[in-house]
Amino acid sequence: MVDALREDLAQPGRADTDLRLFITAQEDQRGMLRRLHLEPLALRFLLLLGGVSRYAFDIAARAPGLFFPIVAERLYHQVWGRRLMAEQLRKQLASEAMSQEPASPLEILAIFKKRHMLRIIIGDISAELGFESVVQEISDLATVLIQQALVLACEALALRAPSGVDLGNPPFAVMAMGKLGARELNYSSDIDLIFIYAPFEGPGIPDTHEFWQKLGAELIRLLEQMTANGQMFRVDMRLRPEGDRGELALSLRESVDYYYSIGRPWERQALIKARPVAGDLGLGARLVEELRPWIYPIDPQWEDLEDARSMRRRIEERAEASNVKTGAGGIRDIEFLVQYFQLVYGGRIPELRQGATLPTLRLLADRSIIPRSDARELESSYLWLRMVEHRLQMWEDRQEHELPVDDAQRLLLALRCGFGGTQALGQFDRRQLQTRSRVRELVARHFLGVTPEFEALMALVVQGEADEALAGRLLSPYGFTDITKASALLRSLAVEPFFMLSRNRTERKLVSILPGMLEQIARSPDPLQTLENFTRIVSAVGGRATFYDLLGDQPAVLTLFVDLAGWATFLITLFQEFPGLPDDVVDSLNQARRRPHQFINYARALVHGIRDVAPPLAYLKARETATIAIRDLERGDAHTVAEHLSFLAEAVLTVTLNRTVQERARRHGIPAEGGRPARFAVLGLGKLGGRELSYASDMDVIFVCDPGGRCSRGPGEPLQGDVFWTRVAQDLMQTMAEGRLYELDPRLRPYGDQSELVTNTLALDIYWGKPRDLWERMAMLRVAHLAGDPRLGEEACRMILTPALGAGLPEHAGAEVRAMRKRLEDSVAGRDHLKRGPGGYVDHEFIAQFCSLGLTQQELPAPCATDAMLMRLGRIGRIPTEAADELVDGLRQLRFVESRVRLAVGRAVSSIPTEGRAREELARRCSYTSLHAMDQALQQARETARSWFERIIPS
Repeated sequence: MVDALREDLAQPGRADTDLRLFITAQEDQRGMLRRLHLEPLALRFLLLLGGVSRYAFDIAARAPGLFFPIVAERLYHQVWGRRLMAEQLRKQLASEAMSQEPASPLEILAIFKKRHMLRIIIGDISAELGFESVVQEISDLATVLIQQALVLACEALALRAPSGVDLGNPPFAVMAMGKLGARELNYSSDIDLIFIYAPFEGPGIPDTHEFWQKLGAELIRLLEQMTANGQMFRVDMRLRPEGDRGELALSLRESVDYYYSIGRPWERQALIKARPVAGDLGLGARLVEELRPWIYPIDPQWEDLEDARSMRRRIEERAEASNVKTGAGGIRDIEFLVQYFQLVYGGRIPELRQGATLPTLRLLADRSIIPRSDARELESSYLWLRMVEHRLQMWEDRQEHELPVDDAQRLLLALRCGFGGTQALGQFDRRQLQTRSRVRELVARHFLGVTPEFEALMALVVQGEADEALAGRLLSPYGFTDITKASALLRSLAVEPFFMLSRNRTERKLVSILPGMLEQIARSPDPLQTLENFTRIVSAVGGRATFYDLLGDQPAVLTLFVDLAGWATFLITLFQEFPGLPDDVVDSLNQARRRPHQFINYARALVHGIRDVAPPLAYLKARETATIAIRDLERGDAHTVAEHLSFLAEAVLTVTLNRTVQERARRHGIPAEGGRPARFAVLGLGKLGGRELSYASDMDVIFVCDPGGRCSRGPGEPLQGDVFWTRVAQDLMQTMAEGRLYELDPRLRPYGDQSELVTNTLALDIYWGKPRDLWERMAMLRVAHLAGDPRLGEEACRMILTPALGAGLPEHAGAEVRAMRKRLEDSVAGRDHLKRGPGGYVDHEFIAQFCSLGLTQQELPAPCATDAMLMRLGRIGRIPTEAADELVDGLRQLRFVESRVRLAVGRAVSSIPTEGRAREELARRCSYTSLHAMDQALQQARETARSWFERIIPS
């Protein structure tokens, strides 16, 4: 009888040996021989298993009670499905529980798995079950076992469950990913899972987050626990949010928020196959439904779709060529091709939103997305490759994907794959080579095509040690002299420190912007230093691939960041001080410019509910300053820059003051006089008061309060009003300074440092009721209310401005102004000073302020910026119209160059370099065609200012 079966066997020579092994493993050997004689079909399948699956043969030999019913009842050609398997498992567990010595539930589950795996393998090798039925049956078997394992996990944790948690119907869902999610699981595969839960809500209900972590851990333990009959599955949780770094289970809302906020394109691709398999299936379905618009956007970002190619290449780089799954032309090529087109078209074609590969591939052909002939070839190749993979894995139940290198072992695989005769190995090898070559050809045509330049740059950034010849060829043309250091810097840019599997995308996205980036770096004064500074910027971003995406989308933004790396130390330092800032800055650049009045509303919302307001406000200041600066560098609108910097400072000051007053009032109450709360205000002076603040400027302020008043409570004796407001001012200054917000300078208050920090309105009125020096009157013309009580602020401004403007001029006022100007000029002798030097913008400020004396407050512009004052003076005839026009042009020119210097050094400096190279760099940054052009423009602005100063200010 055995001889008659040999020609059907993969390995005929094993038949006699396998039969002896089977018989000797039985207690009743004679009875077993008789049974095989009476059941020839069982003998045939037994010998088939011996040549194709030692795993299944061992099951049959050790547990013939599992094997014979499968054959006798023809269970191997039946597609059971999840419901029928689940019902059978429930009955077996119930029956075992009634026995006198019941086996453990885990043993029952392990035996159940063996029985059905044996059934499926027999159906596979006998060709009674096609490929799609086989993988669906394996997947449904896994689903049933996971469901029952979750029941056992709930029972194990029942006594530890928080009150109100019903473990009979837990709000906890097990999501299958990968091949299990797509119902195309292998014979020996890890199962990729994600856990989600629905948190309980309501007063008095405890946080169950930690319990769901424990439930997930217990489920994994049960699935992976080794029993006498083996383990159920190896569990892989790396596809959960944030991978190994993430929580084992997240709530539904946390999961959805994660993907919509920081989910990566590779996670979109992974979620194509997501499917709830155990627990609260409705909860799992909600996750899939809520994520559908994110997974399948109607108009996907084509740059994001490049990630599928990037990840495929990265996987291939780690794979051996012999790997039937991940090697070139392998299973992954076809799967990634299909998933790529699902991401492209799934938002518009709902039927493409499914997990399984083959049905989707057929739909792509039906929709003419892929030529039908190509789709048929890919389907045939996929079936072949998966069959080879199955024959590798079912042999010893090992997660194996690599073809044997040894010819003898590969011949045995060829025999298991249906090849026979003396040419079996050659035929197998040719089929394998032809299949994989054709797959790669088709996938390259539709999906993977890249350029040689791209590949060369990719090699440069991904390899551990840069090839010096390659690096030199690629980098020398861009002006790099230290090739080794430049290569190391580029490789550091390719590192993605945060998210699993995202380095490949980071590398691809970096390489996509490198040609343009290197060209721009080559134009900088020191390419290596520029590249090093650029790495400092990138070190502060969150997801680098996303950052490179944005730079690729917006070449102008890439240009700005490279320019910043070339010279703007100020912003680079900001980026390093505040992690994640570059990402936020790029987001801000993609949004509409924030209007000045929006700063304060945004700042208030930002600190709502936060006790320590300094850190979020410091981040806000850094982000908005960087955004303003980059837009400034792009467009050079000095007036808008000054206005936005001023309103940003005002917003930060206002919010900090409000919180400072609240904190003091919580302890002492607000001072009051006669039942009326006392008021407090902060006045701005100089550039701040005129809304013409520059980078790194401090804030000249005056603190004002109502006289009198007394606090209603507090530790110790209730505070007097002036003491309360002095402490508020001190707290405000300390918070602003220590929180890296702004330095407040109150030295221009009445009597300066010799007086009280806070001036009440009575003292202010007395002070300005007396004649004041000309310099002080001029300095006060830009006073403006900034924060605190607006009515008090306006009253205080009137108390200052009315006498400052209206008092008569001293007899030699012009000479006094000239003397003041000379002292300032002498203080910067030997420096090229844009503000105090000859013709610097102090000339413009003094002209504007001196000529405004005698006007009313209503006649001054609001805000009282210097350029606005000059234009108003020209319109009302106080200075010649041409003087106003020329002075305003020169003022803006000088301040524009000053702002570029401040961006470079990050300090409130007004001197510009005198050394040739540094001065040339400044000229380029200011968009002058040459250093000569800048020098000529500055000279004209200064000479014009000094000429008008001499003509307008009387001697």
